[in-house]
Amino acid sequence: MTQKLLLVLLATVFTFAAKATKIQILHTNDLHSHLDHTDHLEEQGGYARLKTLISSEKKKASDAGVFNLTMDAGDFLEGNIYYLADKGRKVFELHDMIGFDVVTIGNHDYLMGTDDLDSILGDVKPSFSFLGANLFTTDRFQNIREQLRPYTEYEYNGVKIAILGLTTNDILYKWRINEGGIRDEYDTCKEYTEILRERGNDVIIALTHMGLSKDKKLAKKCPEVDAIVGGHSHHILEEVLYVENKLGKNIPIVQTGFHGRFLGKLNLDWNAEDKKLSVDNYELLPVVAEPDLEVLAKIEEANEDLYEEYGEDWLQEVVGRSELKSPLEGGNKHIWGHFINDSMKEQTGVDFSIHVEPLSGLNYPTHSNITRRDLYNGNPRTFEFDHKYGYNVYTANLNGALVKTLFKIVMRTGLPLYVSGITFDVKRETDKGYVIENLRYKGEKISSFRDYSVSFTEAIVRGGHSISKLTKLILKDGEDSGISMWETMENKLERIKILDENYLDDYGRKSNGEKIDRGYIPGIK
Repeated sequence: MTQKLLLVLLATVFTFAAKATKIQILHTNDLHSHLDHTDHLEEQGGYARLKTLISSEKKKASDAGVFNLTMDAGDFLEGNIYYLADKGRKVFELHDMIGFDVVTIGNHDYLMGTDDLDSILGDVKPSFSFLGANLFTTDRFQNIREQLRPYTEYEYNGVKIAILGLTTNDILYKWRINEGGIRDEYDTCKEYTEILRERGNDVIIALTHMGLSKDKKLAKKCPEVDAIVGGHSHHILEEVLYVENKLGKNIPIVQTGFHGRFLGKLNLDWNAEDKKLSVDNYELLPVVAEPDLEVLAKIEEANEDLYEEYGEDWLQEVVGRSELKSPLEGGNKHIWGHFINDSMKEQTGVDFSIHVEPLSGLNYPTHSNITRRDLYNGNPRTFEFDHKYGYNVYTANLNGALVKTLFKIVMRTGLPLYVSGITFDVKRETDKGYVIENLRYKGEKISSFRDYSVSFTEAIVRGGHSISKLTKLILKDGEDSGISMWETMENKLERIKILDENYLDDYGRKSNGEKIDRGYIPGIK
């Protein structure tokens, strides 16, 4: 009896094995040109280590008879000074060396504008499938139209697998698509998954650059999707997140965080008999490995390009000192953002200043001398490549009533903000952002009977014109100061010398001698 039971069990196992196809997905997202290493961990991340790790995991899969696809969910360009090497081309070339099969375009992959992106694609012509089903341009951008595809398809062991690329249609970014735009993600998903099913695809994977909240909605609104590999919101998902769709199917969602700290490894089983896809295993692999020498050599080429453009001595010149702690050490991650905002306010002499937290991020210098290169990497933002020193500071004079209106509009975007020169009360959180009240300047309520001078980052003014007619009207008098944010930070460091964990409390040495009213408004992820 025991022997018969054993035979039945073995037969069942072998039958399942014969019917199940193993699929491995290696994935990254939001690398943002971090070629050397991830934030604050010099021995982790970076393209050379990532190349080695991906090659190793691919070989393991091949040796085990497992079909592998390697994916990136976008935002591999802007986000580090390396992005500026040969006007984006060096990072594009490096991305093509890593071994990706398919990549979805992210918002930071087109912020240079479609003219420059079209030029890059004409020069580089990547071997990976470059996807963006909901991004469209006119015929003038021939390289984009030829190379940016809605989906790609694979077949293994009789199983047809489709990868559909979707990018965020957030109004804050899509204005950079000249002569085109970005369609609704959910409608586009429904349209193409219907096509992909008609083409006989058994498995449809959405490779998205939309953020976790939108990925959750996508799982519910686009029921033909079988799995979602995401990016944009920088979430580190250590476990698979499941969302039940309206067909009662649990859709797995994965994301690796940002800046190449982890490589995601998703193992799937496709059962041909019941036509179901299931997750066998998932893990985040720390990107720690021996660096690939060929990739290291290419990174050095990128450095040479930067030195030719800016001058090695100029980039590497020490302009101050940081005694900040990294977030991994329990440091206050908001000091750097306030420092940038204060530097804009003091440089322009305005009443108050506004800065958006994600424009700077967490890649600030800690426990070290600060070079000009560090300053750019701590605020790594550039639109047109011809503006090689990055965003400029913009200023405007606004009536008090418009100041209140502007804050209400910006709050609805859900973006986290730093404010210097104004105080306020954060009252409550809504699904569209935070509500703030009691705006005060030097202790007095903002008055509708006077004007206030304001400084912003370039992105707020230029991007704000696209939000609505009202924001365009409010910001219509915004003027380019001609001073880069890079320069304002250097000038402030020249005066204060050291940036440390006491920055927000030390008004005498860290400001122009007077108390700075500051505030922070959390964002909605």
